[in-house]
Amino acid sequence: MKKENKELVSKLIVVAIPIMLQNLVQSGLGFLDTLMIGQLGEAEVAAIGGANQFYLFLQMAFFGLNSGGSIFLAQYFGAKNFEGIRKVTTFTTTISIIIGTLGWVFVSFFPSSFMSLFSQDEKVIETGVLYLRTVGISYIFAGFSMMYSGAFRAMGDAKTPMYTTILSLILNAVLNALLIFGLGPFPRLGVFGGALATVISRLVEVLLLVFISTKRKAPFVTRKIDDFKWNKVFIKEMGTTGLPAFLHETLWSIGAILYKVAYSSLGTAAFAAFNIDMSIQDLFFVAGVGLANGSGIILGNIIGEGDKEKAQRWGMKIISYILIIGLFMGVLEVISSPFMINLYNISPKSRSIAVKALFSLSLILPFEMTGVVIMVGILRSGGDSRYSMLSEIIPMYLLSIPLAFICTKYLHLSLWAILLFKLSEIIPKMIIGGIRVRSGKWIKDLTLGER
Repeated sequence: MKKENKELVSKLIVVAIPIMLQNLVQSGLGFLDTLMIGQLGEAEVAAIGGANQFYLFLQMAFFGLNSGGSIFLAQYFGAKNFEGIRKVTTFTTTISIIIGTLGWVFVSFFPSSFMSLFSQDEKVIETGVLYLRTVGISYIFAGFSMMYSGAFRAMGDAKTPMYTTILSLILNAVLNALLIFGLGPFPRLGVFGGALATVISRLVEVLLLVFISTKRKAPFVTRKIDDFKWNKVFIKEMGTTGLPAFLHETLWSIGAILYKVAYSSLGTAAFAAFNIDMSIQDLFFVAGVGLANGSGIILGNIIGEGDKEKAQRWGMKIISYILIIGLFMGVLEVISSPFMINLYNISPKSRSIAVKALFSLSLILPFEMTGVVIMVGILRSGGDSRYSMLSEIIPMYLLSIPLAFICTKYLHLSLWAILLFKLSEIIPKMIIGGIRVRSGKWIKDLTLGER
């Protein structure tokens, strides 16, 4: 058993650590982004926080699409079914381009309608509209990058997407500094400059991924037109297993937007504080994201090889690991958060709200990380995406979101107290998911028809 524990830990290090590092850099530069914008003022922070909710919606739709596809990719790779790998990748990439294009069209024509969900402040809305209209085209690039990055990871190569993302994000940070503040010969473009930097860096990431995958002749790269021929059986399989993952993340992202709508009713100061807090918490949540993605790939490969018993044992071990890691990250967040919040150019009122609210978020963090690993990593790896979706979305929409609106509009509670009510969503899904993992009913071998 000790040998198997070492094997699991070594695999998690190889697969999950690069994903954690990638997300750490991404979150770190996201924090830097918010910090740079924060130097312009509270209205700008609130505007970008609201505007980015649309990208969050698309990002989670992309993540759901990628996650649904990765269920097949990881198991197909374990079964050495390379034709299936190519068909899945062409399918998810095509859908992501369609979704990204629709998102671009929406923010080009209806940006003010979206921004009015979060604020009635004219400056906030005007700033958000400018940002959305500029950044919109980057949604297409972001979707493509996520599909190709997911395909690399499913093949056991987590380093390539890590490197390309890091390079892209460093470029974004440099361009942000140059274009937001007008350093050197560059003009001072403010929020428009930040949006332009995002577009350029995401395009560069796409070009890098296409170049590397083509040069290496990666198994998921299209070789013939037949890779785009998706028959009824294929569509049905993708719909049965992959669609729930897509719907799961899409519904979750809509829920996240509804949370923001509720929090925004507390005023610009509180909404700015919340956006700052989330940019900080993302730095500590990377361990959960890394373990969720890494465990999904590892367990999917094992299931594809036909070893269900091993997948069951490892799933339970991963839950115990993430609980310990989550507690450690929560303590670290509490210790470092006051210092990080003081870096922002915000009013004393916003700073006070941010400190108290971040303490609440740190208490929630261990449970939220555990829930993500169970739902996204373990259950989906076994093709149990429908159960995963229902376990999270039902408590979210029936309990947590209604409580957020009741607390803000009727009880008039402070932000730090309202955030604690998220436990009404997190605890049930963690318990229900843990019971499901222990039962072993989540394991479904999607490659049996191929063997």
